Amino acid sequence: MRILFILPRIVTGGVERVTLRLISGLQARHHECALALRQTNGELLPEAQAICPVFEVAASGLHQFVPNLAKVIQAWQPTHVVTAFADVGVLTQWAIKRSGQKPYWVHGVHGTHDAVTTAPGIKGRLRYQLDQHFAAWVYKKADKVVAVSDGVRADILQHFTVDANQVVTIYNPVLDESQLIPKRPAGFANPPKIVALGRLTRHKGFDILIEAMRQVPQPWQLEIWGDGEDKAALQNQIERCGLQDYIRLCGHTDQPLDMLRQADVFVLSSRCEGLPTVLIEALCAQMTIVSTDCPHGPKEILENGRYGLLVDNENPQALAAGISQALIQTQPAGVEEMLERAKEFSVNIAVLKWESTLP
Repeated sequence: MRILFILPRIVTGGVERVTLRLISGLQARHHECALALRQTNGELLPEAQAICPVFEVAASGLHQFVPNLAKVIQAWQPTHVVTAFADVGVLTQWAIKRSGQKPYWVHGVHGTHDAVTTAPGIKGRLRYQLDQHFAAWVYKKADKVVAVSDGVRADILQHFTVDANQVVTIYNPVLDESQLIPKRPAGFANPPKIVALGRLTRHKGFDILIEAMRQVPQPWQLEIWGDGEDKAALQNQIERCGLQDYIRLCGHTDQPLDMLRQADVFVLSSRCEGLPTVLIEALCAQMTIVSTDCPHGPKEILENGRYGLLVDNENPQALAAGISQALIQTQPAGVEEMLERAKEFSVNIAVLKWESTLP
């Protein structure tokens, strides 16, 4: 197979990271892969360029996306095209039609269509409605829709008119078998280190986490790893809360699993997720886990609280109570149980399922 993956950019995000793992896994099984980006920028660009050809299709503006992507499809002649994000899917469908080629088109869905994704204000509501419209178009036109969790699949079938046979669940390729290492039992550091990772954007809920930490008794230290458009606002919030001595925005890391293994408690504060990569990595690191019960991935990954504590979504008080509990209680599951669960999100399993899905 010759598979062209299409993304807007290659920043440090869950979608981008799992796309690169999927490309590497497919190429290891002798499939040719390439990556088309709206713009060749982002922290993961060097890694992407090291593993496959990377095409930039709209360097000077979005108006270039469709004609330039059509040229890439004509020249590279993929047998399959894989997209993520509904707006990119719409543009890709136009480009495929313009190219005159007929690759098999698979669209991956990494998040929920729940109204919880709506940002405040008129612009937020308009963007939500536009995303719903784009998604309906893509699900109608794509040859196959891949949901990253059963919760996301159910969400698609609930919100849109689509044949259930057209939508399949494939867990993201998150972990390599070599990363599944048993953790030596050890007590918490003094003070305990709490860690959170993700793009500094609204849907990750770091504002909720900062508010929650005002209510968590000391001692503790919190590190938030990641970059994004909300960085300045979050730093201002930390200072307004008087927590600058206890909460640190650490910036980008290309070694998230190492950051997790050096901490005691992992917190996922997201408002919404599809299948959060970092939560699976925390499972692999056998950490004490606290997560919001947001739609849709955490409950599925943690099996309704078997592998970590689930708390009410968008509720700083509930999150604070969960973190406070985690600091005095041990992880509910044992090391071996957590590793066995983590294996279900391995690259090998995901690649085999993608192979069986792509005709």
